[in-house]
Amino acid sequence: MFSSRYFQAYGFWHAGEGFQTILMMWYMAFHARLTAAEIGFYQSLQLLPFLILTALGGSMTDRLGARLSYSASTGLFALTLGLYGLTEAAVGFSPWAFGAYCLFSGIFSAISNPAIDTFIPEATPRPATENALLAATAHNLAKLSGNLATLFLPVLSALGGFVVNGLLMALSVLRLRAHAEAPTIVARPLWQPPSPRRVAAHFRAFPESFDIFLGSVMLGAFVIPAYYIFQPMIMREHFPDRAALFGVTGAVGWVGAILASGVAVRLAPRIGHPGRWALLVWALAAALFSATVLVGSFWAFLVILFLLGGNSVGKALIYGQYLSDAPAADRAFLIGVDQTAIWGLATLGTAALGWLVEAVGLSAAVLLNSGAVLLFVVYLLLRGRLWTLGRR
Repeated sequence: MFSSRYFQAYGFWHAGEGFQTILMMWYMAFHARLTAAEIGFYQSLQLLPFLILTALGGSMTDRLGARLSYSASTGLFALTLGLYGLTEAAVGFSPWAFGAYCLFSGIFSAISNPAIDTFIPEATPRPATENALLAATAHNLAKLSGNLATLFLPVLSALGGFVVNGLLMALSVLRLRAHAEAPTIVARPLWQPPSPRRVAAHFRAFPESFDIFLGSVMLGAFVIPAYYIFQPMIMREHFPDRAALFGVTGAVGWVGAILASGVAVRLAPRIGHPGRWALLVWALAAALFSATVLVGSFWAFLVILFLLGGNSVGKALIYGQYLSDAPAADRAFLIGVDQTAIWGLATLGTAALGWLVEAVGLSAAVLLNSGAVLLFVVYLLLRGRLWTLGRR
């Protein structure tokens, strides 16, 4: 898998994303000592461009070409990381400077995300459904590597952390530039706005894609925010003496994700109903999040995070079907629509969850959010399309 230049680029990108996730939480919770509401605000500010720009960025990628779109946006992302690290070292934490970093890094990431995923269906000669699982495995391995690298944050400091993060993004651009294949460029006006009617027509033609999209809505509104808010807050409230091991909390989750996606890749030809497995994985994730309110041991918390890592395979099991349904001319645009549901709604969900923790307390917020996930899974089950979704 990693002999492919594309998967090398994909790996460096997600290693950088994995590094940044822990870097941001460490920086806000332990370096800048921000409150839960402040953490929710800055996380949502970084995710805000996904709500506004991801579909537009995908539409632009379909016209510019994925290679150019990805190289430009990720190169600027790398530059933004390095510049903020230097600024922080010079003046310390500044709400305005950090806010600008969150906003600009979010803009560039919102364009990069759909661009890199457009390569997945042709990444190998396998079917798109299996390539999506391979991509999930590469994604999880890279995220683990990025998370483990954050164990050096106490030595790197904020400056070193942001600079290293930028270097990972820059390496991703270099490897993708060497990749030979690229999705088709369609001759259309460059700034043609995304059309809701095109999306509606596509979902009418492929109703299972709409339910996959609804699954992304659930992940963005409830599941992703739970990681951003609950993980650092549980550490700070219950295990403050383990702050130096914060990177381990992310790493164990990615170990669980790697094992889950590796098993899924091996069993892919025999998985006849991936939608059923996705629903089961999401229901188990809600139950595991609920269990964190009972955790009294740091090591038990790590076990729960390890098991929660398997949640990432839920979307991967059905994402290949979504990519297969998308026509090549609108692939990045439809990927952008799906990622808007995930990361755009995570903008609102993260801010809301940070407020909820402040309002009702950490344990109550965990239980309310987990209940919302379970209700959404039941709704998708009753709709029936994911239950009957089969491999093509």
